[in-house]
Amino acid sequence: MSDETSHKAMLQRLHDSVMVPPTSRRDFLLRYGGGLAAAMAMPMLSTGAFGQTEAMPEFKDIPQAWKGSGQVVVVTWGGIGTDMQRKAWFEPFEKLCGIKVVEAVGPDPAKVKAMVDTKTTSWDVCQIGRGTMIELAAQGDYWEPIDYGIVEKGVTDNFRSKFGLDIVPYAQMIAYRKDVYPDGPKGWADFFNAEKYPGARTMPIATKGNIPELVGALIADGVAPDKVYPLDIDRAIRVLTKIKPKVVKWWETGAQPMQMLIDNEAPLATAWNGRVYSAQQEGKPLDLVWNGGTLLSNAWLVPKGAPNLSNAQKFIAFSSSAIAQARYSTLLPYGFTNVDSAQYLSPAVLKNLPTSPENAKLMVPYQHEWWAANRPEVIAKFNKMMLS
Repeated sequence: MSDETSHKAMLQRLHDSVMVPPTSRRDFLLRYGGGLAAAMAMPMLSTGAFGQTEAMPEFKDIPQAWKGSGQVVVVTWGGIGTDMQRKAWFEPFEKLCGIKVVEAVGPDPAKVKAMVDTKTTSWDVCQIGRGTMIELAAQGDYWEPIDYGIVEKGVTDNFRSKFGLDIVPYAQMIAYRKDVYPDGPKGWADFFNAEKYPGARTMPIATKGNIPELVGALIADGVAPDKVYPLDIDRAIRVLTKIKPKVVKWWETGAQPMQMLIDNEAPLATAWNGRVYSAQQEGKPLDLVWNGGTLLSNAWLVPKGAPNLSNAQKFIAFSSSAIAQARYSTLLPYGFTNVDSAQYLSPAVLKNLPTSPENAKLMVPYQHEWWAANRPEVIAKFNKMMLS
C-alpha cells in the first residue's frame, strides 16, 4: 500500500469513527416536527425541546478565570442538540464572560488532522467522541491538553482525560413496547430470552460508528456489570449468535429501531434514551430499561494550534459547570458530567437522565480506550457471525 493510499485510508477511518450525538434536527422534524415547533415557539427559559415546562437554573457568580474578550470557534454536530447548547451555554457564555461564540458544524477529525498538519487550525473547540481523540492522538500531536485548573471539581475523573472533557452523556439500552410486554423485560437476560419474551428484536450492527451489544450479551450470559470489561468478544458473539434468528434488523442509524418499535415490527430493541423519551412524549407505548445500559458521551476537544486557546479553555470550563450542565439537561434528556448538576434539577427531569444518581448506578460506562484498541477485532468477528 502506498503512503498516499495509507494516509487516505487512515483519514477515512477517523471520519467513520466519529461518535455522532443520537438526535438530529432532520429526525426530529420528520417525526416530531409539530411538537418541536410548538416548543421552540415558547420561551426557552421555561420550555424544553420536548415541551416539558421546567425552569433552567440561572448562573450566579462567574469566576474571573472564565471571563475574557474576543471569540471562540465551537464546532458541534448541529440540529436540535446545538440549538439547545446555544440556549444553555453559548448565549450565557457570551453575556457573562464577554467572549463571542462563533458556531461551526461538522467536527470531522480528518479535518482536524489536515488543519494541524498544515498549521492552519481555525477551530478552537470540537465536539467529538473520546475514542476518536485516542485514535488521532496515536497518530501524532493533534490535541491541546485541557486546563483542569479552571474546571469545577464536580467534573469527576471518569469524565476527564488529558485531551478531552466529556459532555452530553446518553444511553444505549433496552427499549420495548409496553402493550406487548406489560411486565418487562427487566434486563439483558430477559432481552436474550426468546422463550420468556417472544417476538422480534432489532439491535445495532457493528461499524466504526455503532456499538454492537456486546455488553448486554455478556450480562445476559452471567457476567456482572462491573466485571464486564475487558469484553470477552468471542463469548459475546456466541450469545449474539443464539439470538440472531430473532433479530429482524441490525440497525445502522438511531432512527431505525424507533421506527420498528413504533410500527411494532420489533417490540424489543436496543435504542438511545433520548429518542425513546421523545417518542413517549408523543404518546407512544414505549418504555426503557436503565439496568445494564451503556453510558456514552461526546467530549470537548481542542485542536493543536487553536487560535483562541485561552478562550477555548474558558468555554470548556463554563459549559462543564454544574449550572451549565443542568441547563442543558433541562432542555434535552441528556445527562451531565458534573455531579453537582443534580442538585439543580427536579425529580421529574432527573428520572429521564442517564447520569441521575438512581440511573447511573445501574449503567455500564463505555470504555473508550478498550473500544479504540479492539473495535477492528469486534467488527471482523461480528461480520463473520453475520455470514454464518
